[in-house]
Amino acid sequence: MPDLFAFLDERRGAAADARVFALMANCPDILRAFIAMADRVREGAGLDPALRELAIIMACQTLGNQYELSRHWNIARRLGLPREKLELIWDFESSDAFTNLEKSVLRLARHATQAPQQVSRDVWNAVHSALGDEKSLALLFSIGWYNMTARITGPLALQLEPDLERL
Repeated sequence: MPDLFAFLDERRGAAADARVFALMANCPDILRAFIAMADRVREGAGLDPALRELAIIMACQTLGNQYELSRHWNIARRLGLPREKLELIWDFESSDAFTNLEKSVLRLARHATQAPQQVSRDVWNAVHSALGDEKSLALLFSIGWYNMTARITGPLALQLEPDLERL
């Protein structure tokens, strides 16, 4: 389906060969909608991309999804997040490497991934009071989006591209 590959190349450039897109190409209409929605979620209403990537990495770690974790680890590194900080994400509560806002974001990502209906008002309010309505909701969309993709790539045991190395 050359038109589908042209679409992917146009929208994803160097990432067009990601295995997740090849997998989703089995459902071309879903793939097109997925890309459009992913683009909107990534733009995130002006949400700081570093905060978004911290939340995505936490969601992926919580779910044990290595496919998306490795891809977003590299995005976070390209955004300037130090490796040492990323290695501390799981134990962020006891680390001085994170700001209060980053800890709030990581807490929300973990709790919203573990038990979405049980996110406490305190966890939500800490993020919401710092980011406001639009950015807080954009953050939840990012967390939810990667919960969804992990639930697609996980059961299918999608493997990383052979040339993808963690930065």
